[in-house]
This record gives sequence, structure tokens and C-alpha cells, in this order.
Amino acid sequence: PDWASINLGTIVCIECSGIHRNLGTHLSRVRSLDLDEWPPDLVRVMMSIGNGIANSVWENSLKNRTKPGPTSPRDEKEKWIRAKYEAKEFLPPPPYLDIALNQQLIDALVREDIRNIILVLGHSRAEDINCPYSKDDGRTALHIAAALGNVVYVQLLLWYNANVKVVDHEGRNALWYARSSGSTECVELLMNNGCPEHPTLPRRRGSSAQAGKNDVFEKLPASVI
Repeated sequence: PDWASINLGTIVCIECSGIHRNLGTHLSRVRSLDLDEWPPDLVRVMMSIGNGIANSVWENSLKNRTKPGPTSPRDEKEKWIRAKYEAKEFLPPPPYLDIALNQQLIDALVREDIRNIILVLGHSRAEDINCPYSKDDGRTALHIAAALGNVVYVQLLLWYNANVKVVDHEGRNALWYARSSGSTECVELLMNNGCPEHPTLPRRRGSSAQAGKNDVFEKLPASVI
């Protein structure tokens, strides 16, 4: 295979790449392994996911259906790909049915569980991804990913319509958290995607001018740490 779907983290053949293009970039972002540029953050996404992890999520519940092979007709491949990513017919339920998706997403991020990150994102709408953790904690998944300094997580969230302009309960945006983590990759990625340089000024607590990394996670329930 000479093609990739970068947001899905998978390698595909040239015939399937054409089908993926027809899905639209909101579902699959196709890139050539040979003809397109591959900045380090995209390479990291591909290395972090890969076909094995991706298919363990998107093809988890096949219900005795037979997957088309390399020599199968194109129309069979297209039906399968559309059922897989457009209709999400093989996607299993989220890990917990009684916990909000935004909280499950943050839980998976903090645990660095890439499989559950993909699974929860597959079920999430933009409003889930951009929803604050709770009424008392205004941090979103993007704030947490930036605080972790993980460019793969930040990039995935941006592809799933994370809002770079959202600020937390103290007026801090994702760029503030990325800088606090020391990740220049996250800082550059957020700035390239329009994250404001000067959000609402955060309200300082005590005499500390900047929170340490442990402080970033101190309010999250023990279940997500």
C-alpha cells in the first residue's frame, strides 16, 4: 500500500484510497506515502495507531460478516468502507454507558489509552469533545491533551473539531497548557490551527505565577488519574 488515512492512522491501497477520498475529509484524510510531505507529528500519529489498533476498534463487531479481500470487486470494498466509517456498523459501544463521553475521553487521554481514545472519538460529536469536564472544572479534552504535551492526542482532537479558542474556568486556553508542558510541537500545532496567543488572562491562585504539571491534574477524580 502506498496511501494512508492520517486521521484514522491506517495504511490503504490505491483503490481504497479513492474510496476514502469520497468519504470526505471529516471521515478520512488521505495522503500519499511517496508524494506528500510527512511532518513528524503526522508520522507519530501513524506510529501510535496503525491498522491493527484501528481495525480492533472500527471492525470490532463484525457480526459474522466477511471482509472483502484485495481481489474483491471495488463496489464490495466501497460498501464495506462506508459501513465501517460512515455508518459505524462495526464500532462497539463506548466503554461506559453511564458516563458522559467528554469525561470518558479525558479518562482515556490521562490513561494514555490510544484504543479507547479512538473508540470514544468515534462516538463523539463536536459538542462532546468541546464540553468542559464538569460544571466546576472548565477544562476540555484539548486542554488535557495539551497539558500532557502529547502532539498525537492534540492532532487527533483537532481533526475531530476540538475548539482551540475554548478557555477553562481560569481563562486558560490549550496554548497555555501546551507551554506549561514544555511541548514545542503542541505549541506550534495549536498556533498553526489558530489558537489565540493571548486568551483571557487566568486568575492566579495564591502567589504562584504558574501551575506545575501535577497541579494541572489535581482536580480530576481519582478514576481518571
